[in-house]
Amino acid sequence: MYIDAHNHLGVRQGASQTAAELIAKIDLVGVDRAVVFPFVEGDFDNDVIDEAIAQAPDRLIPFCAVNPWHQRAAVDELYRRAELGYRGVKLHPTLHGYHLSDPELVDPVFAAVRETGMVVICHGASDLYNAPPEFARIALRFPEVPLLMAHSGTFWSHDQAVEVARDVPNIFLETARVPVFEVAASVRELGPEKVVWGTDSPFVDYDMEFTKMRRAADSEAAHEMVVGGNLARILGLTS
Repeated sequence: MYIDAHNHLGVRQGASQTAAELIAKIDLVGVDRAVVFPFVEGDFDNDVIDEAIAQAPDRLIPFCAVNPWHQRAAVDELYRRAELGYRGVKLHPTLHGYHLSDPELVDPVFAAVRETGMVVICHGASDLYNAPPEFARIALRFPEVPLLMAHSGTFWSHDQAVEVARDVPNIFLETARVPVFEVAASVRELGPEKVVWGTDSPFVDYDMEFTKMRRAADSEAAHEMVVGGNLARILGLTS
């Protein structure tokens, strides 16, 4: 089963994507399912994901997004979405202006994720707010929470991302918009079980993001794990 871990739906300044448009993209390359969450700029709304799931419940996997600065409202939103069947949450420290490892601000969100059995995917490009050590600190405090580092620390922190993913069992490197050289290095140095494929649509050439994974994985078994098997295991999906 092929699963894309990283897709935005809705409308924002300069970008948009509907459920139907995403389904067309995954159908074209042969992807089975896709994780979806809203664009997180400005006053985002998770209701757009409800509308998408109603259209394609067997193809789309709902994640919500929250801003920890909303404090109790963010935690309440997580619990509400979990009751609706959402499987995870998207965080973006760079856009929302906080350190991922900030205990006072972010721990309540991770505690709710842990209690509801959800998964976290967090923006993880090379930025002080979400540099790889930030991932390590929060992941070590919440070892039960699977934490996907979107963009694998590229460009300037990829080596550091590999290091923390090697040392911390619940950190996984996600490949959205990561050059194939770095993706291949992640697979080689960590083993395919620690790498999860994602695209960051609509901001990519979807076919290229899918086909690059053939070059990044050194065997069919490794490819199957990275391009869906690992995420299916993390989410507890069987079909």
